[in-house]
Amino acid sequence: MAKEYRVKCPCGNVMNATPGSVCRDCNQPIIFPEGGQIYLYRMGNFLGAGGGIGLYIDGQPYGHIGNRETLCIPLPYGSHNLHVAVGMSRKCQDLIVTITPENPIAYTKFYMKPGFWTNSFVIEPTTKEDLGL
Repeated sequence: MAKEYRVKCPCGNVMNATPGSVCRDCNQPIIFPEGGQIYLYRMGNFLGAGGGIGLYIDGQPYGHIGNRETLCIPLPYGSHNLHVAVGMSRKCQDLIVTITPENPIAYTKFYMKPGFWTNSFVIEPTTKEDLGL
C-alpha cells in the first residue's frame, strides 16, 4: 500500500492522496510540489477531547487532524507557518518551519495547553524518533 499524504488541490479540495491520485472534486491529477515534507503529530488531549482540529499552513486550510493522528504534508522548499485552531478559538503558538534541499523534512507535534480562562495550542519541533517513524 502506498503512503498517503495530506495534499491541497489547486481547486481548493484538501484530501489524503497517494502519488498518481486524482482530485475527487475536479478530477485533475494531484501534483506533488517539488520540495520536502512536514510531519505533524497531534498529541493526545487531556480529558479525552478527540474532535478534529483545523490545520492551517501559510494561512490556508489543510483540513482537520484527529486525536493522536500523524499527517505527512508535501510542501515546496521555503519557510512555512503552521497554525491549528478549533471552532472560534484561534489561540495558538504558531511554528515556522523551513524546508531546504539540505533539510527536506520537518518533524513537528502539537498539544493543547490548558489555561485559566481558555486553552491554547502549542506547535513545536520534534524528532523522527519521537514520532516513532
